[in-house]
Amino acid sequence: MGDAAFFWGGAAPPALLPAGVEQLKTVRALTEKRWEVLALSSAGCRLLADAPEAVCACGTVLLPSNWSCLTVRQVRAERVVSCGLSPRDSLTFSSMGDRDAVVCVQRALIRPDGSQVEPQELPVDCLNGQTEDLLAVIGLGLLL
Repeated sequence: MGDAAFFWGGAAPPALLPAGVEQLKTVRALTEKRWEVLALSSAGCRLLADAPEAVCACGTVLLPSNWSCLTVRQVRAERVVSCGLSPRDSLTFSSMGDRDAVVCVQRALIRPDGSQVEPQELPVDCLNGQTEDLLAVIGLGLLL
């Protein structure tokens, strides 16, 4: 993932918003329109939390479950999809190895076009054991 902090999707292909020098512009860009799908990495959630005046609007937000408090303060969403290791998360791992994992979609997810992603398990390769944002990237791919 590098230092990418936000992922977004909608009518255009998914794009990464980089963290770093342009952080304030990046956070501001999130608030300037309503997103069909907004996926926030852990780093993106931290940047958004550091700008408490910023409020994002979206149809669906995908974010790590330990950052769900943002949906009360800063993210106005019609649907919230949480990802993490809790059995209550919509996206979680049903198993994890050193180089591979199985992602579990625990409940139906509604896409922007109204179609559904049915509960299922998806085997994936984990690059260098990095799993923190893997669920957000996979979730974004499923929703779009």
